[in-house]
Amino acid sequence: MGILRSLIFLVLLLLMLALGVLIGIDNSDPVPLVFLDWQSPSLPVFLWVCGALTVGLLLGILLSSIGTLRQRRGRRLAERDLEATRRAMQAERQPGSS
Repeated sequence: MGILRSLIFLVLLLLMLALGVLIGIDNSDPVPLVFLDWQSPSLPVFLWVCGALTVGLLLGILLSSIGTLRQRRGRRLAERDLEATRRAMQAERQPGSS
């Protein structure tokens, strides 16, 4: 089963690579980006699209990481509170503690 999964992954990867090459060839016209008075150097449309996708991917990873770190911190605090509660309950259950 692992070999079949690897083969399917490889085929999909090659198809995506071929599609990317075709899109790159089809969108090779150089264009500048213009924002207010600023104008960027002329680069192929494919590079601008790849750059935008890369920036979006990196921002998504960053924001996801921030959320994950917050969840881990919250879980650590909850586990600490749970352990303190367990210790308090254990102390109340022991004979002679009253």
